[in-house]
Amino acid sequence: MVSKDQVMASLKDVIDPELHISIVNLQMVKGVEIQGSTVKVLIALTVGGCPLSKTISNDVEKAVTKLPGVKTVNVETTVMTKEELGQLRAKIQGQMAAAQAQKPGSTMPPGINRLERKGIRNVLAIMSGKGGVGKSFVTAFLAVELTRLGYKVGILDADITGPSIAKMFGLKGPLFVTADKHVLPAVTRTGIKVVSMSLILEEPQMPVIVRGPIINSVIRQMFQDIEWGDLHFFLTDLPPGTSDAPLTVFQSLPLQGVIVVTTPQDLALMVVAKAINMAKTLSEQLNAVKILGLIENMSYVICSHCGERMEVFGRSKAPEAAKKAGIPYLGAIPIDPDIARLADEGKIEDYSNPLFEDVTRAIRVNATSLLEPIPGAMPIAWSEQKAA
Repeated sequence: MVSKDQVMASLKDVIDPELHISIVNLQMVKGVEIQGSTVKVLIALTVGGCPLSKTISNDVEKAVTKLPGVKTVNVETTVMTKEELGQLRAKIQGQMAAAQAQKPGSTMPPGINRLERKGIRNVLAIMSGKGGVGKSFVTAFLAVELTRLGYKVGILDADITGPSIAKMFGLKGPLFVTADKHVLPAVTRTGIKVVSMSLILEEPQMPVIVRGPIINSVIRQMFQDIEWGDLHFFLTDLPPGTSDAPLTVFQSLPLQGVIVVTTPQDLALMVVAKAINMAKTLSEQLNAVKILGLIENMSYVICSHCGERMEVFGRSKAPEAAKKAGIPYLGAIPIDPDIARLADEGKIEDYSNPLFEDVTRAIRVNATSLLEPIPGAMPIAWSEQKAA
C-alpha cells in the first residue's frame, strides 16, 4: 500500500498555476488519508472561489494516480485561514526579497523584475484613477485605429477582475496552446492580438476572487508567457485606481508610455489627477515612461434630431486639467450610442469616428520619441501613410 510520504513526494511536482511554487512548499496540502487503493487529499486554496481550483485538483489527481497501487484519488478543497495566508505571504515576500538582494545594481522594489520587450516595439498603458470613464473603449478603438493605419497591435486586458476587451471584439476562449506548450493570444477579425482573463476562465461569467500578489503574478504571466510575436504597439488596459495592478504594470512591464482617460466631471478629474501623479512619480523612478497625454471620453453628445451639441456632464475642464498637470491634451470623444451597441455585439472593429482619428493622430505625434525598431522589421515613420 502506498505511504503518506510517497503521496507528499508526488505532490511536490504539483505547481500552483498562479504563484508557480509547489503546493507542498506553499503548505496547501492539509491532509492525506489512505484507504487501500484510494487516496483522499485535502487542499487549502489561498482564496475562496479560486478560478483555477479545478486545475489544481486535476493536477493533484494526475500526480497521485501515477503512484503504484493507487486506483482512486479524491481531492477536496478548503480555504486558508487569515493566519495561514499571513504566514504564507510573509514567507513568499521574504524569499522574493532575498532573491532580489542577490542581484547587484537593481533599483526595482523587492520581488519586481522588469520584463523584456522581446519583439514588441512600443508598450503603452491606458489608465485612469476612476472606473467607468471608458478606458476599455479607448484601448480597443485606439487598437482599431492603429491597425487601420497598418500597425501590428496587441492588447493585454489587465483588468483581471472585470475584463471586457474580449467581449467588445467578439472573442471567446480558451486560448490556443501549441504542441510545444506555447500559448497564443486570440486574434480579432482585423488581426489584433488579445489576451484577457475572460479567455482563460472556463466560465467567463464566474467571478475572479484573488488577492493582490496573485493579480501581480497573472499580469506578468499574460505578458511574459504568451507568444505575442512582433508588434508595433502593445496596449495594456488597466483597471481603475492606483494599487496592485497599475503598480505591477509600471514596475514589471517594459512600459514606455501612458495615456490617461477621464470624463468631464470635476469628480472624475479629481480622481484622475491621482493617476496622473502616480504615473509621474513612477516615471521619475523608472526614468523610462512618458505620459503621452489626457483623453476626455463622453465629452458631449450630438442630438440625433437637431444636431445640437449637448455637454451632458457639464463644461469640459479636461484641457485645463491637462495644462495644469503639464501633459498634452489629446482630444475629446463624444457619447455615441453606436459604441455601446457594437461593443455588446462584439463588433467594435466596425465602429468609425473621424474625431477618434484626430485623437489617434495626437497620440502618435506625442509618441514620436518612443519609436524603437524591431529586429528584422522595416522602420516605420510617424506619418499619415500606412506602416510597411
